[in-house]
Amino acid sequence: MKTHSSGNQSIRKVFSKLTFLSLVQAICIAESCRPTPNDAGQLSWSFPEVRSPRYQERLELAGRALAQNENLSHRFQTVAAEGQLASLLRAIESFLSLSSRHNSQSIHNGLNSNDNAIQRDVVLRSALASMEGVAESGAVSSRCINDTGYLLVSMFQRQGWALKFLDAAGKPGPGLSEFRVNFVGDYDLCQSLLSNGTETFRGDYVTWKIAIGPIIEDNPRATPMIEWGVCMPDGCTEEEITLFASEGKLCFSARNTVQSLGLNGTMNVLKAESHTKHTHVTAATFASIVILCVFGILMFAATLYDIVFLQWPHWEELRKAREEERLMNSGMPGSDTDLPTLLSRPNHDEPLILNENIQGSFPSPKGKLVKALLAFSVYTNGSKVLNTSQQPGSISCVHGIRFFSMAWVILGHVFAFCIGYIDNLVTQFPAFFSHATFDAVANALSSVDTFFTMSGLLVAYVSVTEMKRKRGQLNWGLFYFHRFWRLTPPYMLAIVLVLGLQQYCGQGPLWESLQPSDKVYCEKYWWTNLLYVNNLVHLDEPCFPHTWYLANDMQFYVISPLMIIPFYFNSFLGLCSCAIFFATHVITTGVLSAQHNWSASLIAAVNGDNFHSYFSDYYTTPWCRIGPYIVGIVTGYLLATKKNNIKLNWPIATVGWICAIAVALSVVYGLRGDISGDHPSSVLTAALYNALARSAWGICVAWVIVACVTGWGGFVNTFLSWSPFVVLSKLTYMAYLVHIYLINIYYGNQQTLVHMTSFNFAMIYVSIMVMTYGVSFVLMLALESPMIGLEKVFLPQR
Repeated sequence: MKTHSSGNQSIRKVFSKLTFLSLVQAICIAESCRPTPNDAGQLSWSFPEVRSPRYQERLELAGRALAQNENLSHRFQTVAAEGQLASLLRAIESFLSLSSRHNSQSIHNGLNSNDNAIQRDVVLRSALASMEGVAESGAVSSRCINDTGYLLVSMFQRQGWALKFLDAAGKPGPGLSEFRVNFVGDYDLCQSLLSNGTETFRGDYVTWKIAIGPIIEDNPRATPMIEWGVCMPDGCTEEEITLFASEGKLCFSARNTVQSLGLNGTMNVLKAESHTKHTHVTAATFASIVILCVFGILMFAATLYDIVFLQWPHWEELRKAREEERLMNSGMPGSDTDLPTLLSRPNHDEPLILNENIQGSFPSPKGKLVKALLAFSVYTNGSKVLNTSQQPGSISCVHGIRFFSMAWVILGHVFAFCIGYIDNLVTQFPAFFSHATFDAVANALSSVDTFFTMSGLLVAYVSVTEMKRKRGQLNWGLFYFHRFWRLTPPYMLAIVLVLGLQQYCGQGPLWESLQPSDKVYCEKYWWTNLLYVNNLVHLDEPCFPHTWYLANDMQFYVISPLMIIPFYFNSFLGLCSCAIFFATHVITTGVLSAQHNWSASLIAAVNGDNFHSYFSDYYTTPWCRIGPYIVGIVTGYLLATKKNNIKLNWPIATVGWICAIAVALSVVYGLRGDISGDHPSSVLTAALYNALARSAWGICVAWVIVACVTGWGGFVNTFLSWSPFVVLSKLTYMAYLVHIYLINIYYGNQQTLVHMTSFNFAMIYVSIMVMTYGVSFVLMLALESPMIGLEKVFLPQR
């Protein structure tokens, strides 16, 4: 009983302070706040803003989390063991008791005493005095002051509607010693709240951000910070709410608490973020609506015309042919004499009349305008996408390789983008990376080299085959136009749709106010994507940043004739040309890697503090990534000219498979020491890896394709050629364009932080895969397939 009374007394002592803390103040010092006079002569404040992280910054965050998680975990475990969290835990206990039904009556009774009433009055007056001081500075509107003051007074009066604002605020939970300091509140509850009385306002869910230690300017998200979701009056702006937070009087105890954690005692207020849905109708929004309307009308009209005037007569002819076949094979209706003959024929459902005769009996589209319209037919385009038949002599295994490579890309991005949305980062990351098998996720970057290899292979295979057939004559204008037309219209349309519509795809406590994160950059530098130079210019402000691959691939395609044409005249000349490009690539990459001390892994590059140089000067530059493409060109020429002459036997095939598997495993799993940080590679070893590893991976992919084509693929070829992969492979391009933004939408729509486990991670990955390919199928019918159809209409010679 005595202990219970003592606990209530302790609660009563901190009750008023914690109320003011949760609504008006944050545990921080606004050392980064800078007052500036505005046009009216009044003071205004500017605070550092945590913008949405860019693509490369998300990869850096994953690397930082990996590099620091063991140190953070050890530090916090030591702090917890020494009992240095006692003061913070006591405050947490008191804070939680505020909304506890068990303690609410005792608090209420305690506050009825004269002493507590006096104390409550003193704290309330102090809080209101602080607000008046802020108001006198001219940086906060009278409406915000009045609404916040009214809410504060109503809380002290224990009014139910006001306590709901407090209930909607985030509350610290377990795991503080593991740095679980993102306190997410109840977004839906806050948004539904409405004040009572004379001051009418609604709830506005706001996140206070308090940086612990100096702010990392290049990547503010990498700064350790406390994030606290609170419910404030909607009459206050983000700047005003931030200013309230920076005026807190409990910063001294907070600094002591942070210092007790072994962290830097400097704390900076970052700009508060209001999560009231930020939607602004922009030019991209109008353009997106117009595009959807125009394409929707074209698709509807084309599908209707296709079914009514083309497909329906065809179906009628097929029905009549089947009826005639039934009569011809059965004699008179009901006769049993020829029934065994009919049933014994294995394909008795197929008409005896040849399809070409039927094709000539119903009208075909005439005129380019009609054919152009039919390019938008959902029925025809869907039939083509879902068609799994392949032409004789085609390289069927590439479909499975393409699908699994895209799945690998999505896997790496699902992992990298989860940083900031999970509540057990410190504990789960060591668990993930303690297993060497997880290196396939950490080093998923090799998947891109698979696409480079296949791109070079298919370009060389098709071009050399055409040059042989046409005796060296190839329309190089169409060669380049086809590539540009095949990629660019869907690419540009996807950018417009994402810019205009992503902001309407979610809301919640984790939904960032700027959607997409590269919105500003796309509005300024979209032309770099159109010209496929976004991997060379404005690297710090990228639009659709993951499309650096498309820029590289287009640049490789532009110079590919320099390696393909010599092959037509002489194999030796072609090999010499490829060797010159390859040697230049290897030497350049090796020298730059040694000069800049690049690590052997993108994630490990964070440990060497050269991440930005690694990403901008190595990872996205064409001269450092062309190796697998050259391997693909040589392989494509080999298959186009000597496919039937490649003779393998069991010893050679076995050795080839063993070597390919060994090299591939070395490329992916050979960086265990670099990824874990236990045994980082030397400068020379890292330079050698950066110069040769990606090409070595390309050689492994090339071997798989050659073995499958020449009949030595076995069950691997059977599996990679599985008909469903043919369909999924066709959706790869659209999946690549949109999957990043679907991942952002998924994580941003979470109402609470995700508790990541291996099972949860697998479920999230599978769900995003399904969502990505579902959306890609729709976009394929709407954006990509019509462009292919239009090219065939206006350029029939191809």
